[in-house]
Formats: sequence, structure tokens, C-alpha cells
Amino acid sequence: MKRILCGAAIVMLSLTGCAETQRAADTTVAAAKAQVNPTLSTTDATFMTMAARGGMAEVQLGQLAQTGGSSAAVKRFGERMVREHGEANQAMMALAQQKQITPPETVGADQQQIYDNLSKLRGRAFDRAFAQAMVQNHQQDLQAYQEEAQNGTDPDVKAFAARHVPILQEHLRMAQQLPQR
Repeated sequence: MKRILCGAAIVMLSLTGCAETQRAADTTVAAAKAQVNPTLSTTDATFMTMAARGGMAEVQLGQLAQTGGSSAAVKRFGERMVREHGEANQAMMALAQQKQITPPETVGADQQQIYDNLSKLRGRAFDRAFAQAMVQNHQQDLQAYQEEAQNGTDPDVKAFAARHVPILQEHLRMAQQLPQR
């Protein structure tokens, strides 16, 4: 039981520990991308970078859930993450190409740490830690997408965010129903 709680605690700490560092790196990258495409604001470019990294991470975590999860609900949720975030990733790549920016090729350090921690867990311990990570990831993503949808400056990027808000709301609702205790 202690091992299960420690695993979940490690995952939760990793969710918050690297996020600020990753956001600062994303902002620096976005500023460089915005200079390549002067019609794209730094805020919009930062959002695109964050959304691309988050989408890739959700696909990887979904794949991990399909193999490491013990409950059918976690496996189904993982399958849905792969499918729906994969589709969103394709749309993001098309948008990035249209805006003449190069999207990131890898997930962020904080997302990689979550993956690494989850990959060490199995069974119910995995299910609980995965559910907690999905709730927190989708809360953060939903907030960023809503912010971009309301305050973005590029109409295409703003529309992309607005189209995906309802999907992320549904993902959050589903993640909150996964076994967390």
C-alpha cells in the first residue's frame, strides 16, 4: 500500500515540479517562432508549442494505459486518448505548417517525467496514478485552450483552441470518473 501511495505521490509532484521550467522554455521557443512568422504573436506560438507537446504526451500516455492499465475503463480511456489526441495532433501539425512554424518534435521534460514514473507502475497502482495525471493534465490543457480561445490574436489558432475546448472538457469529465483510490 505504501508503494502505491509513493508512486502516486511521485507522479503528482512531477506534474507540478517541471511545469514552470517547461513554460519558460516554451515561451523562449515561441518567441523565436514568432520572429520567423511576424503575424503570429508570441502568445499564440507559445500556445501552439504547448498544445503540440501536450497532444503528443497524451498519445504516449494513452498507449501506456492500454498496456499498463488493469481496468477496462483505463484501457478504453487510453485508446480514446490515442485516437482523439492523435487527430488533434494532425490538425495542429497542419496549422503549424500553415503558420510556417516548426512544431516541437518531443514532449516536454515534465511530460516525459510523468511517462517515466507511470511506466514503472502496474495494475491498480498504475490505474490510480494514471487517472490522477489525466485529471491534472486535462485541467491544465483545458485552461490553456480556453485562454487561447478567448484571448488569442491569430484567428486560426484561436479557432483551433475553441474547437477543442469541448473535447477537453469531455476528456476531463471522463478522467475524473476513472478509479483514483
